[in-house]
Amino acid sequence: MGRHFDWTRHFDWLGHFDPMYILKYGLNTVIFLGLMVYLLRKPMAAFLRNRKEKMLSEVERAREAAERAGDTLDEYNAKLAAVSSEIESLSENIKKQGEAERREIVAQARKSRDAIKREVEDTVRLETARAVSEIHSEVVASAVTLAEKMAKERVGRDFTESSVGDFVKTVEEGKWRRSLH
Repeated sequence: MGRHFDWTRHFDWLGHFDPMYILKYGLNTVIFLGLMVYLLRKPMAAFLRNRKEKMLSEVERAREAAERAGDTLDEYNAKLAAVSSEIESLSENIKKQGEAERREIVAQARKSRDAIKREVEDTVRLETARAVSEIHSEVVASAVTLAEKMAKERVGRDFTESSVGDFVKTVEEGKWRRSLH
């Protein structure tokens, strides 16, 4: 047969190199990879296509969720601004109400003070008038007693009783007051 080419002679520097081993396993690998590509091309393409579609749909859902979240954020920010405005408005109204109530309370306190003052002044006037009346009554009684005593000393008994009786009637009628003024 023919002469066989000795590859080992050319590759001695690699050590135990067996070209048939490389050729046999290399050819098996190429056939295996070719068969794998042939058999798995359609399922792999479908898998990759499905994966791509799934990822695109996930990205789309995430984008929609982000949009909804942004809309919700805007909505809550608007509500927060409205609530803040309402709180501020309520605070102002409460301050105004408080101020109005304070003014009303002060006005009522002044009215009460004035009423109490008038009542005290009226009471003082009445008590003063009563005291003056009592003093006048005591003075009149003392004057009558003194006049009676003086009349008894100076004049006889008959004349004194009738004079004192007339004086008492005059005092009781209040005529002596008019004559003093």
